[in-house]
Amino acid sequence: MAENSILEIFRDASKNICDAVLNQVQDAVVWLDRDRKIVFWNKAAERITGREASSVLGKACHEEPALFADFGGVNICRDKCPVAMALKDGAPRDLDVHLQHKEGFRTPATLRIVPVFKDDGEIIGAVETFSSTAPKVTLPLAQAELEKMGLIETETGIPSKQYLDMALNTRIEEFQRYGLPFGLIYVDIDSYGKILEKQGRFNASKIVRTVARTLHKNVRFFDIVGRWGTEEFLVVLLNIDEGRLDIVANKLRLLVAESYITTETGMLNATVSMGASLVLRYDTVESLVKRSEQLMMHSKWLGKNRVSMSFVQKEMA
Repeated sequence: MAENSILEIFRDASKNICDAVLNQVQDAVVWLDRDRKIVFWNKAAERITGREASSVLGKACHEEPALFADFGGVNICRDKCPVAMALKDGAPRDLDVHLQHKEGFRTPATLRIVPVFKDDGEIIGAVETFSSTAPKVTLPLAQAELEKMGLIETETGIPSKQYLDMALNTRIEEFQRYGLPFGLIYVDIDSYGKILEKQGRFNASKIVRTVARTLHKNVRFFDIVGRWGTEEFLVVLLNIDEGRLDIVANKLRLLVAESYITTETGMLNATVSMGASLVLRYDTVESLVKRSEQLMMHSKWLGKNRVSMSFVQKEMA
C-alpha cells in the first residue's frame, strides 16, 4: 500500500469536516496562534471546563479568568505560561495541573502543549490538549434514586449526613475488627454568615457548591466527601497516616482558597478551616467527629484558613 501524507489524504476535507472530527475527540483540543489567542475550542473543552467556545475564542490564554493552576495554587496561565514558553523554545510540555471549571470548583487534569511549525521551522502557534483526572465513581443506583433515599445531597450532589453516618459506622467497625486505619477532616466555610448577609442566598449557595465539588473532585475514588451541615463537610480518607493526612488536608484547603465564583459585582471566593484526626482505638463516630470539630474550631481561633491536627499551634504551610 502506497504511503501518503496526511495532507494528501485529507486534501479535500473542509473546515467543517475537520471541526466535526476534532469535536468527537474525548480530550479537550485547543488551538492558539502566535499571540496565544484561542482560535479553536472543541466540544470536549466545553464539557470539561463548562465554558462555551463563543466565550473564549479570540481571547488570549492568559486573560482572566485563569484556566490552569499548578498544585501550589499558582496561576500558570499568567505567571509561568507554558504556552508562551513552548512558543519561545519550540519544545512540547506535559504538566499535571488543576483546572478551574466555570462553576468555580477545581479539578485535577493533565495538560499537554505542542508547538506548531511551518515547513521552514517558524513557530506559528500551539495546540493544547487536556483531560480531567478526577476519580470517576460508579454509583450502584441512579442519583435520583439516591436522592430519594436521602443518601445524596440535592444541592451539591455529594453524599448526605445520613450517608456519612452509615459510612463512618462502617469504617469504625472495620478499624476495630481489622485495624484498617482512616482519617477524618472536618471542614467549615469561613465567615459563611457574612457571605450570606452580603452576597445573598443565591451566591452563598454557589459558594457551598463550589467548595463541595472542589473537595469531591480532589480525593481518591474510594474516599468520601459529604455534607455535614449548612456550611460544613466531612472528608473520610481511608488507609492514611498522620503525615499524609496533613498533606491532603492542606492541599484541599489551598484548592478551595483558589476557587471562585462569578457574581454580579465580580469574583468571589471563600476559605475553609479544617480539623483533621486519625481514628483512635476506642473512638465512636461521635467522639471522632467531635474531636475533629474541636480541632476545626481551633483553626478558627488561630485565624481561619488553616488545618489543625492538634491543639499545639503550628505555622500554616
